[in-house]
Amino acid sequence: MARGAGAVPGGATVEDVRAFYEAKSPIRPDCLPEDVARAILGVIEQQYETGQAIPVTSGQVMLG
Repeated sequence: MARGAGAVPGGATVEDVRAFYEAKSPIRPDCLPEDVARAILGVIEQQYETGQAIPVTSGQVMLG
């Protein structure tokens, strides 16, 4: 492969490359307190919850 092939435009640093790919993803890079609050409210509002694990990861961890 030729040098520079597949390089990120303007990607001079690791942070530049990370920002480039994060901008292309609808997934936020971090979990906000509001995300945790929504998960807690969702569990509280359920009438028959039976020991579920609820990941609040902003989509960064996909369950398979």
